[in-house]
Amino acid sequence: NGWSKRLRSIEAAAAPIKIQYRYRPNEYGDQLVRMYLLTNDEKSQLGTSPLPDGVVRVFRDNGREGLSYVTQQQIKYIPIGDKIELNLGVDAEVIFELVKLRAYRDNLWLQVNGVRELRKVGAGAIIKEENAVIVGWDDHEVYSQRIRNYTGKVIEVEVRRSFPGHVVFKSQLEPTLFDYLTPQFLAQVPAGKRADLLF
Repeated sequence: NGWSKRLRSIEAAAAPIKIQYRYRPNEYGDQLVRMYLLTNDEKSQLGTSPLPDGVVRVFRDNGREGLSYVTQQQIKYIPIGDKIELNLGVDAEVIFELVKLRAYRDNLWLQVNGVRELRKVGAGAIIKEENAVIVGWDDHEVYSQRIRNYTGKVIEVEVRRSFPGHVVFKSQLEPTLFDYLTPQFLAQVPAGKRADLLF
């Protein structure tokens, strides 16, 4: 009574961690971030009880019988079966850039505000001149999300980007809709290679 003590809730020496690189400007800013993903379930040797609010700290074996600090993140209550997502920030060994390859306009619409007729004195030809203003067009843009993987492993990249307005999104990367404005797609980038994710 009147004092507190910390007790070990769970111990999971081999909880599987999935590493995924994410580009979600609405959530993480205009950068590709590395994520550690876990699930609070029994298959992961967790999930016997919900995880309370707290801090998750990530350490790495430094190869000298010790640990190196990587990051920490405050988490909220995580029920059984929910995911734990740890944002490790930008990875210096994975370079991400958005490259505009092509841009053009077509399907121009003109609003005609009357026609003027002109005739040169002494000539029989009449010239009709429209008083018109461009009121609409279609923009076409081709982008590459270029990713260079300098790590020693294949990485999985998830891209989720929002496009406001009336947009037709085309890509051979098999995109799906996260919501009505936001397509997303997954790609694998081999170790030591460059990938151009075109859309």
